[in-house]
Amino acid sequence: MNGQYAALLIALPLISAFFVPLLKGAGKNAIKYFLIAVTALQTGIAAWVFQWVYSTGQPIIVIAGGWRPPVGINLYFGHFAALFVLIVAAISFLMAVFSLRAIEVEPIDKYAMLFLLLMLGATGMIATGDIFNLFVFMEITAISAYALTAYNKTGEAAEASMKYIILGGIGSSFFLVGIALIYGSLGTLNMAQIAQLAATMDPTVAQVGLALIIFGLAVEAELFPLNAWAPDAYQAAPHPVTVMFSAFVVKAGLYAMARILYLMQDVGSWGSVLRLLVVLATLTVIVAELAALRQRNVKRMIAYSSIAQIGLIALALALGTQSGVDAGVFHMINHAIVKAMLFLAVGYVAMTLGGAEIENFRGLGRRMPLTAFAISVGAIATVGIPLFNIFWSKIRIILATLQVGYTWAAVLVLTASVVEAVYYFRLLHTIWFEGDGERIDENIVIGLMVLFLAALVVVIGIYPDYAWNLAQKAGNDIFNVAQYVKNVPLMGVGA
Repeated sequence: MNGQYAALLIALPLISAFFVPLLKGAGKNAIKYFLIAVTALQTGIAAWVFQWVYSTGQPIIVIAGGWRPPVGINLYFGHFAALFVLIVAAISFLMAVFSLRAIEVEPIDKYAMLFLLLMLGATGMIATGDIFNLFVFMEITAISAYALTAYNKTGEAAEASMKYIILGGIGSSFFLVGIALIYGSLGTLNMAQIAQLAATMDPTVAQVGLALIIFGLAVEAELFPLNAWAPDAYQAAPHPVTVMFSAFVVKAGLYAMARILYLMQDVGSWGSVLRLLVVLATLTVIVAELAALRQRNVKRMIAYSSIAQIGLIALALALGTQSGVDAGVFHMINHAIVKAMLFLAVGYVAMTLGGAEIENFRGLGRRMPLTAFAISVGAIATVGIPLFNIFWSKIRIILATLQVGYTWAAVLVLTASVVEAVYYFRLLHTIWFEGDGERIDENIVIGLMVLFLAALVVVIGIYPDYAWNLAQKAGNDIFNVAQYVKNVPLMGVGA
């Protein structure tokens, strides 16, 4: 098959977003079903790319306009991109289905367009082979996210969106200046050629450029201190959008950070940049867990919990070792599944019972047992209990951290995990041992989605080898820069 078909992963959501206004006259349900159809097709294409890359072991490289890089622009679907583009598409499909029930605020056509652009931006960030196009896709993602955060048209949503815009603008400026320093020093924007030439950079310029890029991407990656927008945005955004933020928008930011970091591992000041990221990641975990402990809104509590898990992933990616990167990617997979399930279930409770305040969760085990079961599985998994998926990735991150001598970081992360256990078990006690109420009929489609995600959590927890093998191949795609450079057909290099 022609690998150029993988370019449809960028073209399909972009073209479909322009077709949405044509369906406005057909009614909001027609738009919602169109959104489901597009995301289903996107998932099918992503599944084909995933199957081809993982069965052949070779990346799919799309060269725009026939101009070979670095003159032309290329997309690179290696093991990481193939895996996470599939996750982006699959979660988007599930959230398009969820939107049938969750989205009633008009205009639905604007929601569908922004939804598709958010999926497009995250996909492009993961697949691009050019750092300026990475910036472009990051802006598409960010602008879509700003608008979707404010979509419910409440005062809280407007405030959350404004916070996001301000911090996002600061982050974009940092990122763009960092790109300018790299381009000014090396004269190229292509990622593979940057890796080839990185050793020739002045160490001070490289250090400043990388630090600016890390701070720029810290907004999308939800790292302290540039993550103040995240809890408000998670709480105020429509429930399907919150799932997308946690499941893949933040993952795209983390990937971009890791990809650029490891492309430039030959620069002299690389180690100091990694140490900076280790500190930021550890602070993210601690601050987020302590903040989650104080929350009375369950959706906001899980938002802080999600930020803490993202800090754990960033810590793993900043260790500078193959084992750390593999463990971080494994945690990215597990986190995407668990937090998608938790935000989906909590969002459904908020829709049904009129809000996500913890009082609404009293007696939920009797009133909505299926939804309560999914929340319980997600809570137990997030804490890191054995036989649930996050246990395996969390323990691998701790071991990788100890291997490189960051004992202080491992101890702080483990201490924060105790705090995490306190508020999640408090929630479980509220669900199963407090309150009372009559049984509520639960939506069968939403019930099947949360059960599917809960089954993935348990299956990976009991049989982690398959998911771990996927994570190792995806992690190697980031860490093994020499192979990445070899795979990209740079002009004048190779066939």
